[in-house]
Amino acid sequence: MKHAWLPISIVLALVVVAGIFVRQIVLRQPSAPGIEERALSTPSEEPPTAATSPVSTQSRVNGITLTVSSPVNNAAVTSASVTVRGKTVAGAEVFVNDVETRADSSGNFSVKFTLDEGENYILIVANDANGNYAEKDLTVTYTP
Repeated sequence: MKHAWLPISIVLALVVVAGIFVRQIVLRQPSAPGIEERALSTPSEEPPTAATSPVSTQSRVNGITLTVSSPVNNAAVTSASVTVRGKTVAGAEVFVNDVETRADSSGNFSVKFTLDEGENYILIVANDANGNYAEKDLTVTYTP
């Protein structure tokens, strides 16, 4: 059963996509197909500039930020385990697919995540106490 992971990966991808659409409907925000980062913003919010943006990918929502420093999107790895690291607001709930953690007092978080062989879709969502959130999705390919 060399490709037994394929149906699981497809189901996982469908669950992630369904969750994003439900979130869009609940928050009454238009969906933007093809956009890798999804974030809500207010009209007065200015986009980050090269001087203020870190090298890693960042999402910003109503004052909440989510920066994922590791792994990078479209990474190819030979280990079945990766550690998803990043920074958000202090004490925020952070979900890496179905794994929940909480950011420390500096906003740092780290979650060890087990990959399936092939492409793995990872959705990172941070929620603060005021109901603001930011999310970032990544693809990591594991080849043993």
